[in-house]
Amino acid sequence: MFWKIVGTLLLLWAGWDLTQGYTYLFDRVYREADPLLYWSALAAWTTLGFSCFFSWHNH
Repeated sequence: MFWKIVGTLLLLWAGWDLTQGYTYLFDRVYREADPLLYWSALAAWTTLGFSCFFSWHNH
């Protein structure tokens, strides 16, 4: 259950970043100023968020 909450928070973070046009890494990264870093960070947050919903264990 813990990881599903973390995944939900990461997906909400990615959604917030999409609407605001910037994200946080070590500093603010703006979509217009550095699009490659922005979209890479957004892809990372989204991938990490979705990965929290999947388990490799057979329970």
